[in-house]
Amino acid sequence: MDNCPHCGAELKQGAKFCPHCGSDADTGWKEGAEFSDLETPDYDEIVENEFGTDEYGNKKKKANPLAIAAAVIAALAFIAAFILH
Repeated sequence: MDNCPHCGAELKQGAKFCPHCGSDADTGWKEGAEFSDLETPDYDEIVENEFGTDEYGNKKKKANPLAIAAAVIAALAFIAAFILH
C-alpha cells in the first residue's frame, strides 16, 4: 500500500488516483509531491453567515416589529388605492 502525496490516504498498489481527495497526475500527483495542510475556514464566521448567529450562538436581532407593521399597512393602503379607483 502507498499513501496519497496530497491527503495521506492509503492507496492500493498502482492506483491512478486517490479515491479520498481525487488527486491524480493531472492535478499535481507526481514523484516527490507532498501534502500541505490547507487553511480551513473559520467555523464561527460560517455559522454567523449561514444561520445569523454570533460566535456564542445568540441569534441576531430581527427586524423591528413596528417597522414590519408599518410596511404592511402601507402595502394594504397602496392595494386599496388601486381597487377603489
